[in-house]
Amino acid sequence: MRLRVLSVNPYQENTYLLVAQTGEAWVLDPGLYTAQERAAFAALLEEERAQLRGIYLTHAHLDHILGVEWVASTYRVPLFFHAAETVVYEHASEWAALMGLSYTPGPPPTGYIEAGTSLDWGGTEVQVLFVPGHSPGHVAFYLPAQGWLLSGDVLFRGSIGNYQLPLADYALLMHSLREKVLKLPAGTIVWPGHGPETTIGYERQTNPFLQAV
Repeated sequence: MRLRVLSVNPYQENTYLLVAQTGEAWVLDPGLYTAQERAAFAALLEEERAQLRGIYLTHAHLDHILGVEWVASTYRVPLFFHAAETVVYEHASEWAALMGLSYTPGPPPTGYIEAGTSLDWGGTEVQVLFVPGHSPGHVAFYLPAQGWLLSGDVLFRGSIGNYQLPLADYALLMHSLREKVLKLPAGTIVWPGHGPETTIGYERQTNPFLQAV
């Protein structure tokens, strides 16, 4: 499995492309906003000679879904997220208006991601971790063979997800971190929704928000 990342939109959101040895690819949290960002994504797919198979969301905050409609319509691929995130997804237009951003709503989900299940992406196991708190239906994707965690906005280098947003819950976020995220091996590479990658071990030792966990 290969991982490519594009930092996009006014929020510098990390859009991830995962490419399997089979030549199949999956995109996580396509926040692609400008024509240039969408062209860069198309060029990345072409460079990888990959066939896009689906869109998966860690959560449905606006900055993570700005490119969903474009990706879904351009590549005719299905969309998946956790059912508890539906309310966030359906109110994205209101957030866009509030923030002064252009937004075309994406299609309804093809299906819902179930917590605790494993996906097969081109022969690679992808475990779905249910980690609510930053948003009600937030999930993270753990690839045990690669030692990767695509954490969305639950954990960042030196920080954690914003827990002061509507529908966020600090206690629930800390429970998700303590019971799911921090129990992963120390060497696990965390690929967050914003900013640089880090490791579970580094965050256990240095992240000021996790010292009391």
